[in-house]
Amino acid sequence: MSMLETSCSRIENTTEIWKIQVPGMEPFRVRCDGIIAGPGWTVIQRRVDGTVDFNRSWDEYRTGFGDLDGNFFVGLEKLYRMTIFQPHELFVYLQNFDNEIRYAHYSSFSIGSEDDAYKLKDLGEFAGDAGDALKMNLNMKFTTFDRDNDKRGFDNCSIERQGGWWFNQCARSNLNGRYFERELDKWEGIWWWNWQETRTLQSVQMLIRSISQK
Repeated sequence: MSMLETSCSRIENTTEIWKIQVPGMEPFRVRCDGIIAGPGWTVIQRRVDGTVDFNRSWDEYRTGFGDLDGNFFVGLEKLYRMTIFQPHELFVYLQNFDNEIRYAHYSSFSIGSEDDAYKLKDLGEFAGDAGDALKMNLNMKFTTFDRDNDKRGFDNCSIERQGGWWFNQCARSNLNGRYFERELDKWEGIWWWNWQETRTLQSVQMLIRSISQK
């Protein structure tokens, strides 16, 4: 690139790591994907094996962690800045241990600022063959093991599910849970209830795309 982009809008039929810049932040690197769901997507979360622990603190989820070539979470502050700067949609890619692939698409996606605990503010309309496992988390604040913002009064969902998420009481999805190398029935694992309940998944990715640049 000759100049910094504000999104991955120009990516088609390939994956690349770009440096982008949005208002309110220094430039940062992202994984761009033009294969999984068409052109122009930014990968905000990726799980492919167990080499990166997602049971992280609030500060780590705010900043982001992991390896853009492997497993990572982009960071809540970056996600907030991207989605407040321009409207986005969300695509959730899911693969089980039989190599079957399903997806969940949400026509809009945005989160609040840290002052609002990065609340999941918008999901738009759902489409896809995986079922809607995020609906119950709409308007929920983000929770980590050291920052309990869920609606469960007697404990912290993040501690039970071993990863940060927009927990309610708790959730029908757990994409930041513990990675298992085979399919197991585990509440603390990576799963999407509306597809195969708490049976763990082999690979998951969350991607966002600017609606104005589709």
